[in-house]
Amino acid sequence: MLGSVMTTKTNLSQAKDWTTFGIAIVAAIASIIFWVQSADDDRIKHIEGEVKELKQDMKEITKQNSEILRLIGRIEGAMNK
Repeated sequence: MLGSVMTTKTNLSQAKDWTTFGIAIVAAIASIIFWVQSADDDRIKHIEGEVKELKQDMKEITKQNSEILRLIGRIEGAMNK
């Protein structure tokens, strides 16, 4: 009976150790994922800012192209007279 009690204590101790190890692995993976996500936040914000600037530049270029085409049309009309 004493051997049975020792085996049960050993099994419980091993189960506790494996559970602790598993929890430590999950915590480590979760912290790495959190770190990677927070490290990329600044890069993402920087890229979003650049995209916003590019969109504004594209709108300005489109506006300027329209003005240039309008002026070319006026010049062509004046040349035909």
